[in-house]
Amino acid sequence: MGKVAFGLAAKDNSGVLSPFSFSRRETGEKDVRFKVLFCGICHSDLHMIKNDWGVSTYPLVPGHEIVGVVTEVGTKVTKFKTGDKVGVGCLVNSCRSCDSCSEGLENYCPKSIQTYGFKYYDDTITYGGYSDSMVCDEDFIIRMPENLPLDAAAPLLCAGITVYSPL
Repeated sequence: MGKVAFGLAAKDNSGVLSPFSFSRRETGEKDVRFKVLFCGICHSDLHMIKNDWGVSTYPLVPGHEIVGVVTEVGTKVTKFKTGDKVGVGCLVNSCRSCDSCSEGLENYCPKSIQTYGFKYYDDTITYGGYSDSMVCDEDFIIRMPENLPLDAAAPLLCAGITVYSPL
């Protein structure tokens, strides 16, 4: 059983978000748990909340522009420690063995796990950053520079990389 988390969820396609408590999975040996401090909103979040693409499952906790501070690390985590400022974008895991993953293109992995609204490998549903905490494999977490204000950092995890990537 995981740890209780609190967030804002769409319970149907009305567009309304309401308080929601749920279970975040336990921190695995390669996982980082962090307190969410800021989460941006992306237009794709709005599409998912309203099920515009026909793939949403409810309850749905949106948010994939997430930043916060590490509160717990798994026993085999090497990249982060408690107190680090971190961020997570639209992916929380991938298969690590397909051609795309082998080339460092996890975003093309056919078995990638999106930050919210998808089934994780243990059959739990992923919930996004409109919540008080996140748990994610360390390989999908980004360290935030100490001099970057976290409120300004959140949108960089989607819109920022979308603009930067083609450059």
